[in-house]
Amino acid sequence: MSNTTDKMLDRYVHLDCFGSIQQTGEGSPISISTKLDDKGVVIDVWCNDECVASTYKLYSEMGVEVKEVEDE
Repeated sequence: MSNTTDKMLDRYVHLDCFGSIQQTGEGSPISISTKLDDKGVVIDVWCNDECVASTYKLYSEMGVEVKEVEDE
């Protein structure tokens, strides 16, 4: 793979939650929330108002530089 392709793959956040979801039983609705906070990306999987899986990745791990926005 080229260096550019490698950098693009670093920008994905993966969450393996199949084991957690199977334990909740068939037919249980799930929701997935994604949050961009000041340090990185957070992904949570919710089932019946309970977080059943979670992961995060820092912007620095993805090669992203964060700059403060100045208010006008």
